Amino acid sequence: MKTFAERHPIVFEIMLIVAAFVLAAVFGLACDIVGFPKELCTAMGRIMVALMLLIAFRRRFDIAKQFMGWLYALPALGFVLWNVVNHFLSGGKFCPPSIGFFILGFAPGIFEEIIFRGVFVSNLKAAGKSDFAAMMISAIGFGAIHITNVVGDVGMLQVLVQVGSAVVIGMVFGAIFIRTGNIMSIIAVHAAIDISSLVFNGMPCTTVLTLAAFVALLAVEAAYALMLTTFRKPDFCTAC
Repeated sequence: MKTFAERHPIVFEIMLIVAAFVLAAVFGLACDIVGFPKELCTAMGRIMVALMLLIAFRRRFDIAKQFMGWLYALPALGFVLWNVVNHFLSGGKFCPPSIGFFILGFAPGIFEEIIFRGVFVSNLKAAGKSDFAAMMISAIGFGAIHITNVVGDVGMLQVLVQVGSAVVIGMVFGAIFIRTGNIMSIIAVHAAIDISSLVFNGMPCTTVLTLAAFVALLAVEAAYALMLTTFRKPDFCTAC
């Protein structure tokens, strides 16, 4: 018999996101009271919640699969390369890596990948969604949460770029998970993307040339995601 999460994956995902962010905020608040920096407190809260979810949904993550399919994640490193290139194009500053950077960079990777790929994609597949549908629904949901960035000190154009890139990144990570069942590889790449954006801290660059180059990167990555889910049968993710 299917569980509620498998029968209603979208409703369950919304509930999970709300609960996870609230719980992460509680962990972060407790850490903040102790006197740690606010950003690190938030990151630690997300890591704690992610580890709890990893334990709660451990049956979704076959240990054997975590050693397979790492090569499929390599094209996603194009986003890391873009962070480095954009850093030099925009004249940004280089920030030497630190333990804090690794914590801040790792937290979104493990938190978001377990919620959006590990749990959401698995539930969508269990509900009978095709590989393409599971990838796109989870990617759109991933992009949608980035709309909240509009409440910060960020311009509308930058928010739209963030949402669009988040959708494509969600497509790529979802396709890799569907193809391989390997959650660790996409957590690692996600962390590499975020850490590189902190280390190679470039200013937002919105010239026609840079926007065209970034759109081209997104198009290539999206095509790769479509190739993994549309033109080839999954190799390892039989449980998804």
